[in-house]
Amino acid sequence: MNFFKRYIAMPPQYGLFPYVWLIFLLFPIGYAFPYQTVKQQAIMGLILIFLVAYRNGYVASRYRAFWIILQMVTSAILAVIIQAFYLNIYTAWVFGSIPMRRRSFWRYYYAYLLSLIIPAVTLYWYYGGHMGRDDLIGLMVYGLFCIFSPFAASSIQRFNRENRQLTQTNQRLTDMIKQNERQRIARDLHDNLGQSFSMITLKAEYARKLLAKKPDAVPEQLLEIEQASRQNLKMVREIVAGLRQVTVAEELINQERNLSVAGILLLTKNEDQLEGIPQQNQQVLAQCLHEAVTNIIRYSQATECYVVFNRTATTFQMQIEDNGRGLKSEDQYKSHGIVGMRERLETIDGELMVDGRRGTQLTMTVPLKMEGRA
Repeated sequence: MNFFKRYIAMPPQYGLFPYVWLIFLLFPIGYAFPYQTVKQQAIMGLILIFLVAYRNGYVASRYRAFWIILQMVTSAILAVIIQAFYLNIYTAWVFGSIPMRRRSFWRYYYAYLLSLIIPAVTLYWYYGGHMGRDDLIGLMVYGLFCIFSPFAASSIQRFNRENRQLTQTNQRLTDMIKQNERQRIARDLHDNLGQSFSMITLKAEYARKLLAKKPDAVPEQLLEIEQASRQNLKMVREIVAGLRQVTVAEELINQERNLSVAGILLLTKNEDQLEGIPQQNQQVLAQCLHEAVTNIIRYSQATECYVVFNRTATTFQMQIEDNGRGLKSEDQYKSHGIVGMRERLETIDGELMVDGRRGTQLTMTVPLKMEGRA
């Protein structure tokens, strides 16, 4: 396995693209079969050199330019010998996929154009008189494809890198949120409960001393200790209740992971509309989102899930839709999940509308009461 990773496997960050192109090598390998003549053996040797250069073009860093140029040279030679122009596309995806400075990219690109033009001119010199209209049109289309392939490869890999960076940034933000929440809890426990328990300890010690000298004063101290304990118990319950509250944004992060495991893509729109929504409403909507996604994963057979947020001057709306098999009209009244969502929304004067004709669409509308406002 270590040998495979070290000498054969492509870098994992490029995905399956480097392997997919290898399928086209079956053409020149088949052309050289059964490898008996000198020409056939030379072709197979060039293919092996090309394959090594192709792999090292992705992997190498110090001698990458050498391997890419060697790949261009061998592909140009094979293009002249067996008209294997398609091998140039390999090179296009190699240097187009690798992160590099713009100046380096253009140097490789100009060399790549030469590796295209030289064999093309050579073959036209020998066979141009025998080419028909269809051959010339096909050659032009293929030439344009080769010319723009490096830019396509660069665009795809840039998009993939940005997605990876975005995923990493989201993970860091999630970790930061968790750390800030831990610090807030520790601060609340220290500032509130710590001081109160210290006071209870002092009162208990004082009551113990009074027990021998002034027994009549002990009940008053015990009453104060009881009151402080009850107040601390109430404070602990408030802290625990606060921990159980989840915002819609946090629930989206959790459900995106669950959907991803199930092979369902999550798409959202207007997430900025969540700003200022009261915590009580957010808690209810987050619970409804959790239930809706659970149903999508279990029953919908969908591949995509859409969550759209909208607001007016008086209402806030969360719409959850999938592209699955839909929901029969009578099922929306029997489903415990939908019944539960309706009951939760009623606690905040909200309502739920269900449309199961094309996929399933859940529209949840709640009154819009901004935080900090009556």
